[in-house]
Amino acid sequence: MVVGRRQKFGFFVGYPLVAFGAATVIGGLLGGLVSKKLAPLSALRRAYLLWLIACVPVAFTYPDWSMALIGACIGFLGGAVQVFYFEVLEAVRPKGSQTASLGWIWSVEGSFMAVGAAVGGVVSETFSPRIGLAMLPIMIFIGLIILSVGNARLSAANDVPTDEEDLQAMKDISNESK
Repeated sequence: MVVGRRQKFGFFVGYPLVAFGAATVIGGLLGGLVSKKLAPLSALRRAYLLWLIACVPVAFTYPDWSMALIGACIGFLGGAVQVFYFEVLEAVRPKGSQTASLGWIWSVEGSFMAVGAAVGGVVSETFSPRIGLAMLPIMIFIGLIILSVGNARLSAANDVPTDEEDLQAMKDISNESK
């Protein structure tokens, strides 16, 4: 974390990462608990908007308790976003293509994450760590715009999944030869 190194807080940079990681797990678990009661697309859009709001203060924090608190908020909402994201993916992918859809989406995401990490590192080292941190809410805002523009293509995820659909999805990914 460049911010910690540049501002002499190197000893503290692990705590925000721990808070972020632990809160992501908790957010994912709680998102999974409520996912059966909500339409995946509307839940994703709401959680994504809250995630964006939680990310705005990160550019104004120092690597101390404030960054750990903001990191926990970002992680908690990000965990829920991941649950709803996979619910939307499950609803809109062609039947029988679960492995291919995950492979494609992870390839695209992984490529953009690598580019984003590289650009963020260069910006932080060249200009300012604050500018690097400010890129987070900007990129999430762009993601929200893309999600809103593609809303019509994701309309299959506007319905609350039925118990039969859940069972069929579980059968699709299970190995029945055992």
